[in-house]
Amino acid sequence: MSVTIKNILITVSIAGAAAFWTGCGIAGGIAGNLATETGSEKVTPAEFKLAKTEGKIVIFIETPAWIKTPMDLRVTLTEAINAALVEKAKIKEERLFPYTDVLKTRMKLSDEKKDDPFEIALKLNAQYVLAVQITDFELSTFAEEDLFNGTMLAKSCLLDAKGNKIWPQDANEGWRETTVGFEDEKGTVRTAVERLSAATAYCVTRYFYNCKTERFRIAEEQKELDFYTW
Repeated sequence: MSVTIKNILITVSIAGAAAFWTGCGIAGGIAGNLATETGSEKVTPAEFKLAKTEGKIVIFIETPAWIKTPMDLRVTLTEAINAALVEKAKIKEERLFPYTDVLKTRMKLSDEKKDDPFEIALKLNAQYVLAVQITDFELSTFAEEDLFNGTMLAKSCLLDAKGNKIWPQDANEGWRETTVGFEDEKGTVRTAVERLSAATAYCVTRYFYNCKTERFRIAEEQKELDFYTW
């Protein structure tokens, strides 16, 4: 009888140990799966971490005279880029200038210098210039329905106050280009221009911080997929 009980106890002990290690294996497998990076956790790394720098940053928007716009794009785009840098790239607000400060500085310069971003940076004591050139802009409407079609093309680069290019870092790429747009969007001229400006600002600033890959592209972006791995 005692032998039988002993055998039972041994059997139970072995079974318990097996269950324990099997359970550890299952738990380990679950932990491993949880540790695996999901699609929502993938990150497109910053090309240049602007928040790691020090010194003020001036946003300089250039709009060719031949582009006709219903609003001053320099105002809306500067405001949108400043907001994106603060919210997404975690740039301290005191490092940036509102467009009114840029405009006042330009007005004090001579005609041959007022469109020179480095003269403006010097007067504002800024260490960096984020230069953005709007290369095309279109906005059309169906007045009876308040529907808008819009596109904005822009190119951008980051330079230090001496004119040295910092970003894009590819020596063969002078500017980073972006195209945004939408069709049949209900709203007003202001909301349409602000949406295009916000979309452009996002596409310009997303390279300055680690951006979640699933959010790297936005609906308004018209550019075809480039070299980024998805």
